[in-house]
Amino acid sequence: MATILPRRGNYVCRSCQRLSAAQPNRRQFISQVANPPKQEVASNSRRTIAIPLRKRATQNPELPVQNRLTPARTSKSPNTRIPLPKAPATTIGDPAQKLKEIEKFVVQVQSSDAAADHDDVLETLMDMYELSNVLVHGTRTIPDEEGPTSSTSASQGKDLEDALLDDLAEEKSTSAASRTIDSVSPQSQMTLSFRTGAAATLSNLSYTLLRDPKVYITEDMLEMYVRILCQLGRPEYLPEIFHLYATKPIPKADTANPVQYSSPWPKLPKYAIPIDLAEAALESAILKKNLPLAVAIIDTTVAAPAFRTSKVLRKAGVPGLLVGATPLVAYAGADWVSRWQNTMDVEMAKWTAIAGAAAYIGTLSTIGFVAITTYNDQMARVVWRPGTHLSSRWLREEERRFFDRLALAWGFQEKARWGEEHGAEWMRLRDEAGVRDMILDKTDLMEGMQ
Repeated sequence: MATILPRRGNYVCRSCQRLSAAQPNRRQFISQVANPPKQEVASNSRRTIAIPLRKRATQNPELPVQNRLTPARTSKSPNTRIPLPKAPATTIGDPAQKLKEIEKFVVQVQSSDAAADHDDVLETLMDMYELSNVLVHGTRTIPDEEGPTSSTSASQGKDLEDALLDDLAEEKSTSAASRTIDSVSPQSQMTLSFRTGAAATLSNLSYTLLRDPKVYITEDMLEMYVRILCQLGRPEYLPEIFHLYATKPIPKADTANPVQYSSPWPKLPKYAIPIDLAEAALESAILKKNLPLAVAIIDTTVAAPAFRTSKVLRKAGVPGLLVGATPLVAYAGADWVSRWQNTMDVEMAKWTAIAGAAAYIGTLSTIGFVAITTYNDQMARVVWRPGTHLSSRWLREEERRFFDRLALAWGFQEKARWGEEHGAEWMRLRDEAGVRDMILDKTDLMEGMQ
């Protein structure tokens, strides 16, 4: 008879971990790699957030230098089984004590007369994220972050088979060999009331820290803040921090007391909220079923002036330069071609060639622009109102897509029942789309009404 060894309180076998990796949790928003490959996903898929900067290793020497957020990975071929490393699970200190240390740092920043150090604030936010993982999952890292899931059912079956064999081998082993997983020590078991109170305190501390005038919010800080609140399921403060990210006065670090501030220009592209953070925040609001919060997130992310400026520079900058250089290129080409003919005057031939090139390029560019701006196969329930400018449609496509996701989340899942929704929240969603030149459930496009 096999000997059954005692398990830790938060023990999860490898087969369950593989199954959870194959079917990710709905509340999971952390990406598996820093730059995931682009692929087409369904409208209700979970959005991910890129992994931020690594933590400074000098602050905590007992942790590996590689990364405090992500466990070490080892490459494993499909046909080779590597023995499990016999490393005991490293334990985390008392979460209550860690929470007090974070609160002490926030109070110190508030009482200081100098601008807060960027590295110290970012590291504190990373400590908050690790503590949020402890409060929610009981571990400092999430098992789903350990690697990408299998893309085929065959590979998933093979991984599950290997996991079951590894579990059987572990039961026969005399020592509990396992991968290094940061877990909570047995002497610091957390009750449900403590988790709830600590989560509320942690979200308030992170909000207070970034809201302090002496803290300059960078993209790394914003990314960690979104991860913390999405992990805790408390996205209520996200719209205000998104707004402060572009409008908060910038403290000057090299000035003496009192700290001097400079006013930012909210329309600069660097103040645009990254699209992955906006999608994660919107998904968190959808999970909370908070429509006003979701609309506020849209207004402070994809509908902000900085996001539109960034989109113009990223996607229309190079095409705009090419269109602007077209007359010069056409003039140079026409001047060269006109000298290789003898049927008409050189000047006449040059201007004829310029007119032909401009007409050809202008016609093709116009057709391409109309095709891009009128493409609507991606639209489900929210479409543009007739008469909306084509440039506005292209510039605000992400805003329309986010409202489309809200309509799919608040409406009926059955496509045959679309249009039967009613209620105060549904009417507000329809009105919010209407004031933005959008139509929710246009009658001409509904099923059976074409």
